[in-house]
Amino acid sequence: MLRSNKVNLLISIVCAIALWAYITTVVNPETERTIGSIPVELVNIDALNDRGFTVNEGTAYLVDIAVRGARSEIAKLTASDFRATADMTGYRKGANAVPVNITMPNDIELTQVRPESIQVTVVDLITVFKPVRLEFEEAFPRGQEPGFIEIIPDEMEVSGVTELVDSVDYIRALVKTGELTEEIGTFRVDVYAIDKAGQPVYNISLSQPSVEITGALCTTKVVPLRIETIGEPREDIEITDMYIPSYIIVRGVKDVIEGLEEVECRPVDLTDITYTKEIPIEPISLPSGVEVADGSRTLAVRVEVQGIATREFEFTADMIEIINLEENLSGHVNTGRVIVTVLAPPDVISGILRDDIKLHVDASDYQRAVSAVEMEVIAECSIDTKDIIIEPQKVRVTIIRE
Repeated sequence: MLRSNKVNLLISIVCAIALWAYITTVVNPETERTIGSIPVELVNIDALNDRGFTVNEGTAYLVDIAVRGARSEIAKLTASDFRATADMTGYRKGANAVPVNITMPNDIELTQVRPESIQVTVVDLITVFKPVRLEFEEAFPRGQEPGFIEIIPDEMEVSGVTELVDSVDYIRALVKTGELTEEIGTFRVDVYAIDKAGQPVYNISLSQPSVEITGALCTTKVVPLRIETIGEPREDIEITDMYIPSYIIVRGVKDVIEGLEEVECRPVDLTDITYTKEIPIEPISLPSGVEVADGSRTLAVRVEVQGIATREFEFTADMIEIINLEENLSGHVNTGRVIVTVLAPPDVISGILRDDIKLHVDASDYQRAVSAVEMEVIAECSIDTKDIIIEPQKVRVTIIRE
């Protein structure tokens, strides 16, 4: 009797397994399943960019979906089998509810998307030019430094939302150890946007991903400098002191630079001196294969003049006002920064602050959208000055239709 029960139990187990196999492989009933946290990709952002808008690409959008299908197929699905997109074509500035579209494998039925649309905020797209700065992974041995450097391009367009673009200080091109040799060569380097703290800035667009670098590893040498002065200032201008540098650091091909004993500079003309200033030196006797080294790039003759002093202020693009725009137009300055030099008596110059100076460009000649047009910068100071010098005198401006 006991033996018979065991046989029956074994037969029951075999039948159950066979029935389960039949149901799952032959009958294969439909089932439903929820798959969560599928990232939503924003597509056709270029269509927004063409109209002067963009979105904050750092925002993550996620949806959950419910699908139905054969159990064997449903069991194999993962989030990577689905693509969720939101088409940004045609949306305007501000908050927008954008429907989510799901692309999925065949023979699977989509029964629900949660949420069916995502909230995307469309904002103004701004573009600013920033300088490309060359940096190196390691310091160079004493007596050597990179030379004959050419960067193409030497500035780039940075595009994106205002707060991120404004945080970009420069574009970093990082050269790896060993890429520079004693022979002049050309190579490409990837670039990254960097803020004032030296940290990368993400979720912005650069006009291109890399730059072309030409250069060589040069030998440096300190040599005597010969500078003469010519001319006399006006009778009412009194030069109280003058500093003329005696040496200069140069770099170049080792065999050439070793035979260099002196560098002659273009004479410094004092005729038009009206205020205290530094006059950059201009070497005129450098042989082929030799150039001024980094340590002497700012070498200058300093002329002290009684009665007039100078002070420099830096203005970023957002500090330059665009005036006389049509009602349906808006604009932004693309040039990254402007340097303003103020000339005034010493007792006045010390009291001038950057807030006392206002910069603007006049857009009255532009009644339609334009890209990167040059406009002259105008400066106004609430304190009486002798003169104001602006560098550069013109900036790039983009005007868009709202």
